[in-house]
Amino acid sequence: MFELCRSPHDIVDLLRYQFGLPVQLVAGRPMIATGSVLSAVVMPAALGTPVLAALDCDYIAPVVADPGDRTWTFLVTPPAPALPVEVPLRRALAVHAVTIVPAGRNLMLPCTDSPQGWHWAATPTPALLRLPPRSTILSAVLHQTRTHAAIP
Repeated sequence: MFELCRSPHDIVDLLRYQFGLPVQLVAGRPMIATGSVLSAVVMPAALGTPVLAALDCDYIAPVVADPGDRTWTFLVTPPAPALPVEVPLRRALAVHAVTIVPAGRNLMLPCTDSPQGWHWAATPTPALLRLPPRSTILSAVLHQTRTHAAIP
């Protein structure tokens, strides 16, 4: 995907125009800010694989993998209106090393196809950005971990 990119600006343009991601260049790296339009759920890759496989084909979830494929970051749509995640649910997720990225954080986006760098574990669908709801990803996590907790 990135083979024609010659600079960080080329990568940002590709991510913006091909996938509709609201990308910014921060310190020479493509980043995306969490907030009212986009949120993220981070989990170990070993859990992310079955979670991604369990998703309904209506929700193609873009997933960013860190170098070495230790963690996966699912890009999601936050709830509207913004709802806090209840403490019992946060605790249930934390047991499995799953975290919800708070608003106002910058997330690194892929800039290479190599697993030695930030790369896509699941590439977004080209065209208009369509993210799964946060609740869909959390439900899939709870199902895969056989955890019973209420999801707002």
